[in-house]
Amino acid sequence: MRSRHAKPSSLPGRILARFFLVAFGFLLGAALFTPWGKIWAHALTSLDESHPMFGLRWDSIDRDGPLGFRINGFKITVADTPGSLAFRHAYVSVGFSPLAHVRLDTGGAQCELELHRNGVFAFEGDLNLTSLLGGADFKGDLRVAGNFFLPGGATLPQKGWLDLRSQQLLLPDGKAIEDLAFTAEIHDRNLDVRDFSIRQPLTIKATGAGLVDPANFYHTTFALKGDMTIGQRSIPYELKGTLGDAVLR
Repeated sequence: MRSRHAKPSSLPGRILARFFLVAFGFLLGAALFTPWGKIWAHALTSLDESHPMFGLRWDSIDRDGPLGFRINGFKITVADTPGSLAFRHAYVSVGFSPLAHVRLDTGGAQCELELHRNGVFAFEGDLNLTSLLGGADFKGDLRVAGNFFLPGGATLPQKGWLDLRSQQLLLPDGKAIEDLAFTAEIHDRNLDVRDFSIRQPLTIKATGAGLVDPANFYHTTFALKGDMTIGQRSIPYELKGTLGDAVLR
């Protein structure tokens, strides 16, 4: 007769433990021996081919695994636009919410970017302009923040906002701009410039509007109106042109 105090069989527990050990071993082997670098490189290539307005280039991929990787020598180009945006490293982590988190390194200054499944991407951080613009003669750090909605298949954000600030920027001609601020809202192709201001060498404060050219970003037009202070005197300030005129001249 079986004792009422006999211990129940541990066979189901042993089977369950072995199942979890086998599953863990399989997942560990997959994580260690799957060529994640090639998989992520293929994913970046597919992303590059699906967005003809933008070009993605990189030197190498390392620190790769199932949940992230690092891109070395990462460059982004825009169609019909000279130059490129250069990042020393881009650290990518994938997940569910957000879909991806990217930390962009421009030589010390870093900016973080989040990509969401609904087409929203948000960013905030600092960019070293000399490194970002591929060794250009611009010097200084630019503080950036923004939030855009870019649905699938769209080449431009449908809505969003952008904020740029810098305590000091050195231009190629050697001149310095101090306390630069630029804030704008985006609605389809329309830019609503809420604030454009500079403290030095001239004190300028203005607002305005712009129209984005989806075929060539440098052909984006803008018109600003406000005040310019010279000494103790304030006079009307007005500026019209294209983004190419303002950046490349």
